[in-house]
This record gives sequence, C-alpha cells and structure tokens, in this order.
Amino acid sequence: MIRPMTGSTGKGLQLGTGHAAFIQGPVSVVVSARSADLVPDVLRGCGCRVARDRRQVTVLAEPARSGAVLDHIRENGMVAVVFSQPSTHRTLQLKGSDARIARAGRADLATVQGHLAAWVDDMRRIGYTEPFARAVRGEPAEIVAITFTPVAAFEQTPGPAAGQPLSA
Repeated sequence: MIRPMTGSTGKGLQLGTGHAAFIQGPVSVVVSARSADLVPDVLRGCGCRVARDRRQVTVLAEPARSGAVLDHIRENGMVAVVFSQPSTHRTLQLKGSDARIARAGRADLATVQGHLAAWVDDMRRIGYTEPFARAVRGEPAEIVAITFTPVAAFEQTPGPAAGQPLSA
C-alpha cells in the first residue's frame, strides 16, 4: 500500500510495509539521475534501507562505480530508483526530487553485506553461479548513502500493469 503524505520536505509518499520489505530484499537496485541538460546516467546500488515511518528511502551505492550519478544528484536532487527481483522479475520504481548524499554508517555496511548475501541466493535460485552474482553486484570497498523522499511510485513488473502508479 502507498499513501500520499505531506511532510517537512513537501509532498511525498509513505510506502506500505510490503513494498518497503520488497525493496530491502534480494533485488537489483539501479539508481538513475540526470544532468541539467537531461543527460542520464545510472549506477548499480548495493542495498537499501527504509525509514521506520516508511517516508524516506536510502539507497547504498559505491562511489567508484557511480559515473556522473552522484554529481547529478548533488546538482539537482532528482533520482529514480528501480528495484527488481531477478527470480520473479517483480519490479518497482520510486522517484524523488530531494535526494542528498551522505557518508554511510556502520549499520549501512551490515545492510550491504546482508543484501549481497540475499542477492546471491536469489541469483543462484535461477541458475547463476555465486561468483557470477558477486561479480555483477560487486563487493564495494566504500559506500555512500543516497536518501530521498519518494514522490512517485510505479509498478514496473513486465505485464499489463507496467508503468501504472502503485495503488493505495
């Protein structure tokens, strides 16, 4: 369930418990941002945490693999993140306009390790080897935290509902 909300950062969404659990699970995390000239760039995230009130999302990412994404976020705060579970293709997209980047904390390192283990297990379920899954995801030496308030959420699982806003 997704609920509209208004908070200190303006309008936003409150994720339902099921959606919050899904995006913190064994999913591929792809973060995208754009320049002022509308030039996009993407990076693979390495985990996610959702605030207790489910009104903010923090995606963990490796700066060394970020291309221009982090620069774009610093410039304009715009972000779109796709969460997709390899074994089911279930996919959700969240968008935000107030993204900010901070150092990751110790708890975030544990989140990254837990996410990697869950990701590897999900990939193995569909026939990929552990070394392959680890190579795709990577094991970052350094991470940053990208925090944003979701202002739009979409179903992106392939099928007739793809592209539809998540229903309340």
